[in-house]
Order: sequence, then C-alpha cells, then structure tokens
Amino acid sequence: MVVQALDQDEGCPDCGVVSTRRHAWTRQRVKDLPVGGTGLEAIVEVIVRKPRWVCAEQALDRRTFVQVTEQLPFRARCVTRLRAAVLDAVVASGRAVDEVAAAFGVAWWTVQAVLNAAVMTLPEVDDINVRLLGVDEHRFRTVRFFRDEAGAWKRVEPWMTTFVNLQTAQV
Repeated sequence: MVVQALDQDEGCPDCGVVSTRRHAWTRQRVKDLPVGGTGLEAIVEVIVRKPRWVCAEQALDRRTFVQVTEQLPFRARCVTRLRAAVLDAVVASGRAVDEVAAAFGVAWWTVQAVLNAAVMTLPEVDDINVRLLGVDEHRFRTVRFFRDEAGAWKRVEPWMTTFVNLQTAQV
C-alpha cells in the first residue's frame, strides 16, 4: 500500500520555516499493525511517499528535510501504533520478545528497542513493591573471541539475566 500526506503542515525542524520548494520525493517502507486475520499473511507493509523539502533559510547548515508525523517519526521503520501494540503485547500478556516479534512481523531487536525505551519512563524502582517477578535470559551482543593467558583463542557468548517486575515491566 502506498500512502502520501495531502499537505505540508510543518516546517524545517531547525528554523520552523514552511517550505514551498520540493527537492525530491522519497519512498520509505514501514510496518503497520496486522489486519484481517492471523499469521504473516495479515502483516501490512506501507510505503510512504514523502516530499523532501528545501529549507528556505540560507543561514542554516540544513539544506533539505522530510515531513514527519506523530505516527511516523524521523527515520522510523514502524508506525507509532505498531510500537504501542508491541509494547502492550509484551507487558500485558508477559509474552517473550521473539514470540511478539513473530506475531507482529518485526525483528526481535525492534521489540527489544521498544521495551528499552519504555523502561526509561517507568517510576523509581525503590518506590514499587514487586508482586510478580519474571526472569529473562538473553544474549546481549554477538559472540566474541579472546585469547587466554596461554595464547589460545576462547569463544565467549555474552548472556545476560534480567529480573523484571511483571506488573510494571520494569527491570
């Protein structure tokens, strides 16, 4: 599905001047919520056709900019409502990150990034009594190889165990 905004509402992010001169058209592929069923056949892929505008203010370093919206922030690959649904699926139901990612047709690191951003907005840890405790174990970066004292190469798989308050999803 290809979509396009009807009008230009916002100006340059740096100076705020609304431009009337179009530099080029850009196409951005984004993911949206699944519709009409279950499984990967219900995943919607949207192509947003956006104008790249020329900034009218000559004193700035920025020459061009693209239109952003509340549902599609700058450089976003998923619409905001998909990110909210993914967060709700993990927090409310306690499902695993990879399970939610498969259900919504996104990568697991997209779901993890949404969770990481949500953790920063939670209240102070010491002010909340934990009633339901969850344990999540996952690899937090790629496999690394190091030399030991004898000079032999050793493979290290960095795993991380995290304790989570299941009521608030706070680490």
